[in-house]
Amino acid sequence: MVDGSQLLAQSLVAASKAFPGRTVRSAHALFVSMASPASPASPLEFTVTPVRAGRSFASATVTINQSERTCATATVLLDSPQPDVIRHDRWTGPPVAGPEAAHPADMPMRGRQLRIEGMKEYNSPDEVGPPVIDAWLHYDTVPDRDDLQRALLAHFTGHLSISTTMRAHPGIGTAQAHHTVSTAVMAIGVSFHDPVRWDGWLRYHHESTFVGAGMSYVRGQVLTEEGRLVMSFTQDGMIRAMAPNGSAGSAPDESRL
Repeated sequence: MVDGSQLLAQSLVAASKAFPGRTVRSAHALFVSMASPASPASPLEFTVTPVRAGRSFASATVTINQSERTCATATVLLDSPQPDVIRHDRWTGPPVAGPEAAHPADMPMRGRQLRIEGMKEYNSPDEVGPPVIDAWLHYDTVPDRDDLQRALLAHFTGHLSISTTMRAHPGIGTAQAHHTVSTAVMAIGVSFHDPVRWDGWLRYHHESTFVGAGMSYVRGQVLTEEGRLVMSFTQDGMIRAMAPNGSAGSAPDESRL
């Protein structure tokens, strides 16, 4: 199936084409079709519906359909960047070891390297620690177009958030997803912090601040290797017990994470 974060990334490009000269500032996507998610075998149709186009800000909704079925929706805010009045954009948390000290991770994508700090098996039920994951990404080629740069940043936001949540709970990991536990990305929000340009490695800092009642919440930051913030993101995810028929069901209280 197609990753929800990929649909979000493509929505950013579609909205940018509908508003030439504007820059995507933020976007929020809902993935509404868990029963039959988007398939890579069939074309996807992105429909951009403008909501408002003012002198500075513009907004639009993007609907993603496949075979006359809605797979996801996104709301996109666009802007014309202005000079700084004030600025702070630097990492203020504890120091990190850096990409060279991180462990290579097997999440193949052509032209991309992935390393995870302090973890060898991010999806293992035996990998237990605080609900935080720092992932380092390096792309062989960074696109020149601004909308494609933002889409590339958004693409990875759906990949490690549920693993981050599960890390704090012994005996459960994303290796069990779709086997003994049902997981899904339900919503992703992204906010871009200009300039989004970068060279070298990017760090995706994930922190899970809540899990319960079958849902998890993760907030994150994307920073350059030097510690400059280029994007923030959030993710709402589903973590539920598998019903006897193999579908997601309401987990009993004692089974909730």
